[in-house]
Amino acid sequence: MQRRSLEYFVTVVDCGSISAAAQKLLVAQPSLSRTIHTMERQMNRQLLERTGRGVSPTDAGQQLYYYARSILDKFQMPERLSQNGDTQLVSCLRISVAMLILQDDLMEALYHQLHTQEVELCIIETTLEPLIEQVAGGSSELGLAVVNDHQLPLFTRMSQARGLELIFLDQARESCVHLHVSHPLAQYQQICCRQLFEYSRVLPPDDFFSHMNQTVRCEIGRPADLPRRAITVNRGHTMLHMLQHTPGYMVSSRWQARTMSASRILTLPLCDAPVMQNLLLVQRRRRSLSGCARQFLKDFLTGQSLPMV
Repeated sequence: MQRRSLEYFVTVVDCGSISAAAQKLLVAQPSLSRTIHTMERQMNRQLLERTGRGVSPTDAGQQLYYYARSILDKFQMPERLSQNGDTQLVSCLRISVAMLILQDDLMEALYHQLHTQEVELCIIETTLEPLIEQVAGGSSELGLAVVNDHQLPLFTRMSQARGLELIFLDQARESCVHLHVSHPLAQYQQICCRQLFEYSRVLPPDDFFSHMNQTVRCEIGRPADLPRRAITVNRGHTMLHMLQHTPGYMVSSRWQARTMSASRILTLPLCDAPVMQNLLLVQRRRRSLSGCARQFLKDFLTGQSLPMV
């Protein structure tokens, strides 16, 4: 389908009339009608409803209209770039996040700092294994991951094999337990694994790296007659909801303590799981981050009180 046909169709829908669109486009009305009929034959769909008052798009026509507008906007981008000099027109950022729940206001703050005509921001909540593939494949510009010392050697090898580099943003010498202020264990200053046995653990979906967590799994030393209860969810907000409304707990890191506290969830040290936690930035090797990515990273590190890398 030719660009001119898409321009004709969009103009017809915008004008609500083939005759009005023909006048605007400076083409003969029969020629414009033939173009629309040709498009309908090509798609094997009726695109316009014709009435005495004009035309309106069918469901298929409405979908084509939005698709055509998107394509035509892209064609106009070189002209807009030449007219705007160094001014950025598009801000696009896709981030993969593993074993970390980001603050809600982080993306909001970034959005308000972007002075561009088009903005696309996307956070992909995932686990460690797919994060590597998403950043390496280019579907995400960067990744943020919490990786413990048992996972780190293999995570590093797999990342390097896919052309990625890891930047250490911070380290912590202990895991943490997240639980609601109404939880029976909320009275303690720190938690040990055996105190958690009778409660349900909130977990992200399993992947290869989660099976390496034997040292920090609270099931170690669990009595054989005590059932293991787990709640597996794949969204950060669902995890927060389960922590708020069930006597469950989550084992994670201190880097999401601020996010947790906003939902009245405590972050307490897990005293008998002494494993180093590493906060990592994952990006493609020898690739400079976009201005949007640099601003996001600055906001994230500022919120964590960490120095800019």
